[in-house]
Amino acid sequence: MEHFIGIPQSFHSDGGGKVFEHCLVCGKYLLDGETSYVIEKAMKNYDGYEFSSTIYEYAICGNCHQELQKGMSEESVSNMQTYYQQLVASTGKQALMIDLRTFDVDKWLSKCFFTEKPVVEMKEYQLIGQFKGNKLLLNTPPMVIGEDVIDDMAGLLSDKTIDEMNGFKEQYLGPPPELEELIYGRKLIFL
Repeated sequence: MEHFIGIPQSFHSDGGGKVFEHCLVCGKYLLDGETSYVIEKAMKNYDGYEFSSTIYEYAICGNCHQELQKGMSEESVSNMQTYYQQLVASTGKQALMIDLRTFDVDKWLSKCFFTEKPVVEMKEYQLIGQFKGNKLLLNTPPMVIGEDVIDDMAGLLSDKTIDEMNGFKEQYLGPPPELEELIYGRKLIFL
């Protein structure tokens, strides 16, 4: 059984303040009620300010997301799975378990899922969620991934996977990685 809530404001496009309507890769309409998709946003906080900006954001349909994940090397997939399992085990959490009766999406997204470090104390973090139509899927709840975990994950990726991700970023999200690092700081990863 699937459980849903409306799309939270934090997953709206910062470009227009509206929900994402189309897949970044294939252009498929996402709000038909049947299409599963992922939204990912990379955020940057500014020291001394209660302000964050979006480094990049996108929505990608389930089919395109699967194709993107196929570009990851077996080594990277294995490393990421092992890392994820170790993180979940070290925190003692049940992987992505929520109580639907008391779920508060804003509270849930106020800290890193893995470290519980508040997003207001981070320089950068990423939001990721799974959606269907105009609803957020709670069977796989949304996640904030903090900068420390992002750094660890980036170190687990093979050169092949990094090249695939950089190609995706260059084609769909903006400047090449070398310029991106100069403009925005350290590189972020896709999940």
